[in-house]
Amino acid sequence: MKKLIITLIIITSALTALGAESAKDIIDRMDEVMDFETLSFSATMKNTDRLGITVQSFSAVQNSDGDTLMTVTSGMDKGQKILRLDDEIYIYYPDADEIIRLSGSGLSDSFLGSDFSYEDLSGDDDYNKRYDYELKGSETYGDIDCHLISFTAKKLSETYQNMEILIDKERYVPIVERLYSKSGRLLKTIYYDGYTDAPCFPTIVRTENAVKKSNRSEMTISEIVFNRKLDESLFDREEFAW
Repeated sequence: MKKLIITLIIITSALTALGAESAKDIIDRMDEVMDFETLSFSATMKNTDRLGITVQSFSAVQNSDGDTLMTVTSGMDKGQKILRLDDEIYIYYPDADEIIRLSGSGLSDSFLGSDFSYEDLSGDDDYNKRYDYELKGSETYGDIDCHLISFTAKKLSETYQNMEILIDKERYVPIVERLYSKSGRLLKTIYYDGYTDAPCFPTIVRTENAVKKSNRSEMTISEIVFNRKLDESLFDREEFAW
């Protein structure tokens, strides 16, 4: 009888292990539910710091290659354009009629004075290519039961060397993202909410600065259109300033 009980325990444990999701399963599922070919939207960025509150608006388009164009439509930076091509960003300043190129550490610069960096808003989201990751367990955020996955950058050139992402166990969408320096210092936390359906895309994104604790930013997204045919000249470096 004792041997039978032990055998049943071993079989049950093995079946449980076979049915358990791996970190890769979870990331692949997240990619699947959030997948789209092209994207366009309008957004409002609200920034709060010790000097007060500022609000600016911008529009964004992204093609199937991940190239992204953002245009500031209201606020102090109105007319500014940001073009992301691969690992380089070009910023057009209309007042100076000048284009600045950013790469490397410049990708971590602030977008519209917010706590979002250019990398946060337009970076490559191919986690399999950029990070090693593992499932660390579960964590609850509010009333949402989440998978906790830890990420370690494969290259020192990554803006964030370490990350933790809480992924909703039911919808397979990111809920909370914690971003760390190589030394393990928490730099910022990003919260995602207001998801659309099929594909899933957040319409409210908040960030809290762990270094400058009085700083926070909130991006509210509207007028979302998925998979519309885009004019590829929008992403042409030569046409950028026009």
